[in-house]
Amino acid sequence: MRVAIVMPPATELAPDDALDRWPTVVQQAAALREHAGAEVMVACRSMVSSADTRRAGVPYRFAVDDRRLVYDVREWRPDVVHVHGLGFTRLTIRLGLALHSRAAIVLQHHGEMPGRRTVLAHRVARRYVDGYLFTGASTGQAQPFVECGMLDERAQCHEVLEASSTLLSEAPPVDLAGSPSILWVGRLIESKDPLNAIAAFALAAEATMPEAHLHMLATDRSLEQRVRVAIDTLGPLSERIHLHEPVTPAAMTGWYAAADVYFSTSWREGSGYALVEALTEGCAPVVTSIPSHLAIVGGLGPTFPPGDVIAAAGLLMGAPAMDRAYIRLDATRRLSWPAVAAQLVAAYTSVLVSGGVPRVL
Repeated sequence: MRVAIVMPPATELAPDDALDRWPTVVQQAAALREHAGAEVMVACRSMVSSADTRRAGVPYRFAVDDRRLVYDVREWRPDVVHVHGLGFTRLTIRLGLALHSRAAIVLQHHGEMPGRRTVLAHRVARRYVDGYLFTGASTGQAQPFVECGMLDERAQCHEVLEASSTLLSEAPPVDLAGSPSILWVGRLIESKDPLNAIAAFALAAEATMPEAHLHMLATDRSLEQRVRVAIDTLGPLSERIHLHEPVTPAAMTGWYAAADVYFSTSWREGSGYALVEALTEGCAPVVTSIPSHLAIVGGLGPTFPPGDVIAAAGLLMGAPAMDRAYIRLDATRRLSWPAVAAQLVAAYTSVLVSGGVPRVL
């Protein structure tokens, strides 16, 4: 099977620097080649100049405009064209017209939100699309896109993990206080709900977790003042809640390895990189029951409705009983790059065999 992966966002970086910034794309292409035996090329947009390079045996072609990118894809003669992102409707149409149904086109969701402003463009572009890839396709992630008219209700939506872990195998060790140590990773913004994370931890800690500590590793600090006030109002318990400065991606392995529980109060996620990484390191998951989380957690354990502080506290109290070795084993089976490659090939094969959905306006 010949696969052309398309990375549409134009970069100002030199090719090798750009690929360093796109580890999930690079590892996805390598996994398809290594674990699925596919012939793979990656077509990218550059704001600087056209160029070719290679990583792990995969050719990368950088084009200065969409016309050149489409030419590079067509010259590869792919069976499948895999476009990263749902929003590049003009490029999708160009690819469809250039390939004349000689290749299946699939689009992968990367956290885009559904919206009615672009429905007309999507209704035109979907004539050329044979399938869509979602983390959480089977748990409702695609439904809002169908409801707003961006996707046809008959569209093939396939369950494909957006990415596996890109953690480094070795990282400096981290010493996290607490038994258990609970790690919350995210931005201090409304949709990540850090205030309810603090409230749920407080309930659990006061009930049955006298030695537990909550570690909040946060980037965007929009709600920092409110978060600090919420922590300060807890009195002595506030000493067991730690708001940490951001760390580099290279250091994250040590944080997950040191944590007993991974805690997420997020109301929405396109995928859930942090959850995948945490499970890879064996953290017990206590996360919201949003579509992508449900797909990633699988049968490991229960989840809680977003905003439900009492349910979250109850799961926090039970999480330390989960077996770390079993969580790692489950992650290797379901969330590794070989597993992602297998999901991709299954999706590609499905659209090739079926010929895609009826293409109608």
